[in-house]
Amino acid sequence: MSLSNMEKYIDYFSTLHTNTQKGVKAPHKAIMLLSVIDLVEYGVITSNQIEFSERLEQQFQHNWSRYVGQSDVFQPRVGTPFWHLNNEPFWRLVPVEEDKEMLTALQMGNPTSARTTRKLIRYAEIDKELFDLLQDETYRAKFRTTLIKHYL
Repeated sequence: MSLSNMEKYIDYFSTLHTNTQKGVKAPHKAIMLLSVIDLVEYGVITSNQIEFSERLEQQFQHNWSRYVGQSDVFQPRVGTPFWHLNNEPFWRLVPVEEDKEMLTALQMGNPTSARTTRKLIRYAEIDKELFDLLQDETYRAKFRTTLIKHYL
């Protein structure tokens, strides 16, 4: 894997489109990506198709507690970043129904509940190139460091 591929994703991870409240960047996308990285490392996620599973939710809650803890500004809503990462160039939502118009309409309505996500989304697909990078411990560490430095 070339260094330039890694640098591209470092750049993506350091410039996520995030909400800001009271001068604080929303940590949701960073926590979701850290959770995906963890589950790739643990062998739970074995392809570039990221299912919105109970295990992913558990890892998200674990990482939220670890990195964010109690917050007066943000709530640990796991559905929010799963949906909104779709605005990033490396994450694509694949609906249960192959209806792109439905997905676009849903995103405009901001359906971020876990129940809605499970019902309507088959999985999120990340770039194969990114998934390949996540197989390497060194790259995972660099991605984690980037996310923590910029958002947590």
